[in-house]
Amino acid sequence: MKSIIGNFSVRFTTAVFNLLIAVFISQFLGAEGKGEQSLILAAITIVLLFHNVVSGASIVYLASRIPARKLLVVSYLWSIFVGFVSYLILVKFSFFTSFISISIVTLSILSSFTSINSSLLIGREKISKSNLINLTVPLFTLFFILLQFYYFGNKSISVYIYALFFSYVISFAISLVYIKDYYLEKETHTAKFQTTFKSLFFYGFQNQLAHVFQLSSFRISYFIIEHFEGKEAVGVYSNGMSIAEAIWMITSSICLYLYSKTSNSSDHDFAIQMTEKLTKVSLFLSLLVICLFVIVPSNLYPWVFGREFFEMKSIILLILPGIWIYNYYLIIGHFFSGQGKYYVNAIATGIGFLVTCIAAFVFIPTLKIQGAAISASISYFVTSLIVLLYFRKEGANFVVFPSFGELKSTLVQLKKQLIKRT
Repeated sequence: MKSIIGNFSVRFTTAVFNLLIAVFISQFLGAEGKGEQSLILAAITIVLLFHNVVSGASIVYLASRIPARKLLVVSYLWSIFVGFVSYLILVKFSFFTSFISISIVTLSILSSFTSINSSLLIGREKISKSNLINLTVPLFTLFFILLQFYYFGNKSISVYIYALFFSYVISFAISLVYIKDYYLEKETHTAKFQTTFKSLFFYGFQNQLAHVFQLSSFRISYFIIEHFEGKEAVGVYSNGMSIAEAIWMITSSICLYLYSKTSNSSDHDFAIQMTEKLTKVSLFLSLLVICLFVIVPSNLYPWVFGREFFEMKSIILLILPGIWIYNYYLIIGHFFSGQGKYYVNAIATGIGFLVTCIAAFVFIPTLKIQGAAISASISYFVTSLIVLLYFRKEGANFVVFPSFGELKSTLVQLKKQLIKRT
């Protein structure tokens, strides 16, 4: 419980920083500038998907099984290779300017290096240090753009790019300090670099395939919207999605704890019971937050972000049912990751991606950004249903909300941990 509270505290703070970043970019650069920022960030995230084939979550699973030095060396080399190939692809298709293309590749490498170090810490159950690393990026990004917007009067998309460089370098430096002891530790068992790469690729490919489909489901709509409606519509839609997806910070906090525990445990029944319990808690808490989102007045969003963002409330209301249902995938998907069964997540998200593509081209041309929200909700439901069916095959029960006794026990533990923290 203490670990989950710590995870949530960091994610809540991160969400606040990211919200403020979105607000200031929307206010100073408008919907078109916000749309361009969303497309750049989506491109960085897509490139990171291929970095993480070897240097992603598989490190968490293998951190207690393979010497840290070999994991780090192999992962770093892979990230450099992916960065080089990504640059050639971006230049070939000329979707962005040369400056933005170089920035996307460089930032993706920096982010990948930091993610490698952070994953190693999670695998060694040093979650608090990993959380601190992740917190530095939005913190220093926000600081930099505020300095540029207000003090220097710079109002261009390049401000955001330089802010990312500033924050990514600091985050990477901090992560190096945290993992230096693991790099220098004496190896207790041998493992060749070729074997390490094969292990990372074997688990990473299956896991990352799920992330490729997942992120594609999340962000493919951005590019379809840009094609039919322009960057202004992307800016409005991305803000609405970011607000709604903030609900997942509760589940993400639980997922990190679950993944860390189950990946270091061989007790299958224990993993199922823990997943069932945490799923119920996540669904209940997320529903409470969704109720708060529903009662927020629609005129609040254009007041905060700018007059161009008056459609945000309708987007949020359409996506909320899917956001809630998707908690099943987020929690149960981490159960399968902790068991090394990454293929289950790949199957579920792959089908979800196909549903998104079909639904997006059906709804977006006629219903515009509201159609994109409907497409996302349908995809989230299908993805969650599939992973839930696989979970049932593992001998698990279908769960929704905790009983009164379970809820009371959870609240008592929460109260004790909050008292200790104060």
